[in-house]
Formats: sequence, structure tokens, C-alpha cells
Amino acid sequence: MIFTRASIEAKHMTLLYSGLTLVLGLILIWMSRSQPFPEHSQNFGLLLSILGALGFLAHQAERDVGPTIEPLIITLLGGIGVIVGLIHVVRTRMDVLIAPSSGLLLTVGAISLFAKEWQNLTNFEQISSFVLISILILLNIYLVFRTLLIGKLPLAWSQSGLRQLRRGVIFGERGAISCFEKAWDVDEEHLNAMAYSALYLIHSHFGNEKDTEIWNQRLLELGGKESVDNAWIIEIEEALSNIEPQ
Repeated sequence: MIFTRASIEAKHMTLLYSGLTLVLGLILIWMSRSQPFPEHSQNFGLLLSILGALGFLAHQAERDVGPTIEPLIITLLGGIGVIVGLIHVVRTRMDVLIAPSSGLLLTVGAISLFAKEWQNLTNFEQISSFVLISILILLNIYLVFRTLLIGKLPLAWSQSGLRQLRRGVIFGERGAISCFEKAWDVDEEHLNAMAYSALYLIHSHFGNEKDTEIWNQRLLELGGKESVDNAWIIEIEEALSNIEPQ
């Protein structure tokens, strides 16, 4: 079969898009381990990895993939991912990885789509496209700064700690103690009190006198157990009641 220059370029672009999607998916899966709820970014990373693998299969096919199919797919996927990621950042506060990674896909996909039609656009359309692309790049830089650099998940770490406590997973890197130790925030001291009270109750339950005293002292500095909603204390105590002290 004779490949034209256009088909060779199309296959190279397919390989580039597939490589970007696959690498980004693998990075998300790897980085998800540092999240309080790793399943969100892990599932999104798995989706990207599958799409990247399918792209490599398409690269081996004799029939070329349409020049706008792959950039259109990653643009749509990036747009949806940005919306979902921002919901997690602003509302649920459970994930800070989906939004910036999706922003990268959205930006790359949009640039590719505009580049393919650039010669057919009028001067006004070219200027408008350039402005739109610049806005997308700036927004993606903001997403990276807002999430990866200053994004904090203290509430999510407390929620994850409570989930692990109910499961009976107390110790270890993903245990309840580790989660509650990360659930602090300089600007939201009530979250600190929640985490300190949970750590105090857990260590007290297991008879760790030294750690119990340490976390009790930190809790007292914030007003003691009276500074924490009683419903939170009840939740921790009920979860601990189902766990036998070691």
C-alpha cells in the first residue's frame, strides 16, 4: 500500500495524540495515590489510558483516522473533564488533578482544530481564534496554579479518614490516622479541631498514651472537645466501637 504525504502526517498526529493521552492517563493514575479519594482521578486516568491505547491501535490500521476526529474527541473530553474537575475543586473538594489535566487536553485539542482550519479562516476569524486560544492557555495556567500549587483538601482528608475508620483501616499509609494527620488548614481551624479530636479518640482507643497526650494538647489549644460539633465526636466513637483495640 502506498502512503501519501498527507496520510503519513495524519498517522504521525494520531501517534502524537495517542501518546499524549496515554502518558497523561498514566500520570493521573500514579498521582492519584496522593489524593484522599484516589478513585476519581484514577478512573479518569484509566479512561485516558484506554483511549490512548485505542489510538495506538488506530495508528496501525491501514485506513487513516479522520484528521479532526482525535482532536475533536480530546477537546470534548477535556471540556467535560474541566467541568467535572472544577466541581470537585470548588464543591466536593475531593480532587485537584482532573481539572488541570483536562485543561491541557482542551487546550491541545482546540489548538489542533484551529490549526487545521487556519488557512481557510478570514483575518477576523484568525484573530478571534488566536484570542480564544490565548484565553484557554491562561485559564489552564490558572487551573494549575489554583489546584496543584495552592489546592488544599483538608475536608476531604477528614472524610477519607472517617471512611477508612469505618472500614477498620487504621494504620499504614492509607489508614485513618494518616488521613487525619493531613486534614489540617491554616485558614480553617475548625477542620484542625475535627482532625485533632479524631486522632485523640483513635489513639486513646488503642491505648497509645504518648500520642493521646500530644493530640489532646493540640485539641486543647483550639478549645478542646467543646470546639467540635458533637455529631462528629459521635461518628468517630461509633466507628471505633466496632474496632477491637490491639
